Amino acid sequence: MTNQELINRLVQRFSKFEQVEGITLAGSMAFNTSDENSDLDIDVYITKEIPPEERKKIAEEFADYMEINNTFWGPGDEWKLKNSLTSVDIIYLDINWINDHMRNVIDKHEAWVGYTTCFWHNVVDSKILYDKNNILEKLQDKYTTKYPVELKQNIIAKNYPILRDNMSSYYYQIDKALKREDYISINHRVAALFASYFDILFAINEIRHPGEKKLIKIINNTCRLIPENMEENITNILKNCALVNNEILNDISKLIDNLDDLLKEQKLLDPLPFKANVK
Repeated sequence: MTNQELINRLVQRFSKFEQVEGITLAGSMAFNTSDENSDLDIDVYITKEIPPEERKKIAEEFADYMEINNTFWGPGDEWKLKNSLTSVDIIYLDINWINDHMRNVIDKHEAWVGYTTCFWHNVVDSKILYDKNNILEKLQDKYTTKYPVELKQNIIAKNYPILRDNMSSYYYQIDKALKREDYISINHRVAALFASYFDILFAINEIRHPGEKKLIKIINNTCRLIPENMEENITNILKNCALVNNEILNDISKLIDNLDDLLKEQKLLDPLPFKANVK
């Protein structure tokens, strides 16, 4: 069975549920970034839960291994297809929550700490497979729009101070964790630093955040404005993170210094809350 045949059959099965408003193909296969390790990502937009036992019946038609009702990152199912290396990752999204979220982020310019525009990217750039009442088409039409300047400014204002300049910044937390030799904390805070850093970088470029995977490749291919030595700085941070080396702080400073230069060049650095001249 080809991927397209599988997709068609899944749409046919899930669209029979009254609570299903829409179905989209998401992930790398929809966004043209897939490789041999890519999953088949399906988003099912619902008004209320599809009972897990009903979802299990569908999975049993296609999969020889399945995990039904994983709720670690929201309700979802994961399968391994029969006689195939392909995995299927199905996420169930509340259509009312999505509507509210899109209004909050795009219309009201609400910024998060990291990943602010990921759902915007997912909704607008996914391929609609089923759309019972044209809700998804209307969302895509409405929000395929210019990146709001106010949202860009708010993302920077929300995420920039906690990189290094704030007393509760990731830089200070990593510094403390190094002194305690707290390896878990170091890794956790480095990952969080990157989440805020990339949120800023995609905002500077007025590009919707594509999520967690293949970020360096996506940035190099799509972003016009990239801080100097970004990839080298990131590689050095990760290497020294693995070695628990104090040089990681110098590498982080280089990464943020180069981001500072880009923000100043684009006249986006000041005024920001909690700004301090701390290096």
